Amino acid sequence: MADFTKTAINQNAKREYISPIPSLDAFESVVNAFKNDTTMGFTKKEQTAETYKTKIVYFNSAGDEAGYINLYAYDKTSAGDMESLLKGTEAAETFAGVGADASEEDREAAWTAKFSCINKVNDKEDTFTVTIGKDYMTVTGFSYDETIAKIETWADSQSNLA
Repeated sequence: MADFTKTAINQNAKREYISPIPSLDAFESVVNAFKNDTTMGFTKKEQTAETYKTKIVYFNSAGDEAGYINLYAYDKTSAGDMESLLKGTEAAETFAGVGADASEEDREAAWTAKFSCINKVNDKEDTFTVTIGKDYMTVTGFSYDETIAKIETWADSQSNLA
């Protein structure tokens, strides 16, 4: 009878920040720092996705919530353009009535960037995914402790990921 032989041990790790990344610009800075980093020595680091989610809340002229729109975008520019349009005076007045106002609900905002990576460890390839979010960073599918150690060292050097 044939037995199963382990071919890989995949691990996952999550780092939750003490404080969320404070702005889209700071988030973009962290993503670019990861994208352009050479100290980790990965043989592959490719950004495969990014998503931006926020909530625009509309208030009527009495200051009561009149409704909201959830906004999803696949890049920072589109997210900013849509936010600006949906928070604009004309959109607010149309949605909630003359004299209305609109604002972004910061607690609802979420941004993520996902990377497909490969680290070479002892002539073996460790293939894994890194996701950088507004509130957390995850590393999924890695096999070797050396891989997570490199990422941890890099993350420790980023003030927005504390």
